[in-house]
Amino acid sequence: MTKWIETYRGVVSAWECDIVEHFTIAYYFEKFSDATRNFVELIGESEALGPQVGTGPSRLVTTFQAELRAGAAFHMTSAVTGIDETTLRIGHQVVDTTSGKTITWLAESLALPSAITPATRQRLAALVVEWPGPEVAPPAPLPKAKGELTGRDRVKPWELDERGHLSLSDHVHRFSAAGMHFLTSVGMTGGYMHANRRGFSTFLLDVELISPARLDERIDMHTAVAQIGNTSMRYVHRMTGADGRDIATMVQAGVQLDLDARRPTPFPAEIRERVAPLLLKT
Repeated sequence: MTKWIETYRGVVSAWECDIVEHFTIAYYFEKFSDATRNFVELIGESEALGPQVGTGPSRLVTTFQAELRAGAAFHMTSAVTGIDETTLRIGHQVVDTTSGKTITWLAESLALPSAITPATRQRLAALVVEWPGPEVAPPAPLPKAKGELTGRDRVKPWELDERGHLSLSDHVHRFSAAGMHFLTSVGMTGGYMHANRRGFSTFLLDVELISPARLDERIDMHTAVAQIGNTSMRYVHRMTGADGRDIATMVQAGVQLDLDARRPTPFPAEIRERVAPLLLKT
């Protein structure tokens, strides 16, 4: 069996696109969830690993190198890229089916079940391939400052995954909405984006799932800005439960995008000035 396996094939629907006029990041993660579950099944490890997918602590580092727009055909390939005592690493490539080019990379780290057998571990180790994607840095420490409240709601029944927890894609939908609230607070409002044909286009996400959010639980979002450059910005989202525990975090880096030229463009001085006092202290 080839070690890189096709695990998803589909198209970008118009309703899956956002204000930036391309595939919404949360829908990437909906497909990544399918790809992971398909991969576990295709390598014959559903019984050993299936119950663990989406339940334990995990990290997903995604690098977007080109955009997918409405109507684009794409597929994903996946492989085991590493295994140690506690963690299984799975790599995913999103391929533009028309060009054959890999346009997005996901490095996923999943907690291994404590009861995994030596035979299963050996089979997984035999599948390991070298990770050909961008280098994945160690996770940064969570900042002490949460930042401003940028979201507050409850987990809905239709947002639950197979395990009865908030789905991966709905975590990212919350983070995306929190990002828009933050951008609005510094002047990059919906009106500004429409009038100036601007948007915020993500090129890197680092998502960590810490503990599950369950049905009807209140969840709060806080956002703090970590860096602003000429065209780029990086902020940290933090999702917590009503009891104060951390549910998930997401580091998001992106650029202000000229929606007509489809190229990064500098932030206006007034937006940079409003962001500067909010930067996390290092």
